[in-house]
Amino acid sequence: MKILRLVFLSAVLTIAVFSAAVYSSCNKNKCDIVVCLNLGACDGGSCLCPVGFEGNRCQTLSRDKFIFTYNGGDSCKGPVYYRYPIFMHAVLTDSVTMTMLNLLDNIQDSATCTMQSTDSFTFIGANNSTTFTGTGKLRNDSLRLVYHVTHDTSSYNCIYFGQSLTR
Repeated sequence: MKILRLVFLSAVLTIAVFSAAVYSSCNKNKCDIVVCLNLGACDGGSCLCPVGFEGNRCQTLSRDKFIFTYNGGDSCKGPVYYRYPIFMHAVLTDSVTMTMLNLLDNIQDSATCTMQSTDSFTFIGANNSTTFTGTGKLRNDSLRLVYHVTHDTSSYNCIYFGQSLTR
């Protein structure tokens, strides 16, 4: 009887050890082998990137796909579509900031753009008595800006559409 009890106890312990080994091998931390760059954080084996970065390891600056010249135009004061280019430049000291030049077809009108996601940004700018604030979105190679302009005592809303040309 003692031998039977000893065999039974050994069998139970063997099954318990085997089950623990199988359980621990199935539930490995998926983030053990994942390295996220640029302050990204691993969650379930995938990197969650901070604003301004993208890619499977957060290795790509999101703003780089915006840094082009866009040929397009806007409709601000009625149905007239006015054509002009917009120039986007990177601010090298900040991964989420860009500068937009030639807004309203005036090279003096520039705006500071701040990335909000991998394909959108907000912007604000001023030149003399003109101020403008708005949002921008990139889809494929098309830039869309929606913004509000205040000039002296008048104000109006604008929409700009442009296609990227070259860097």
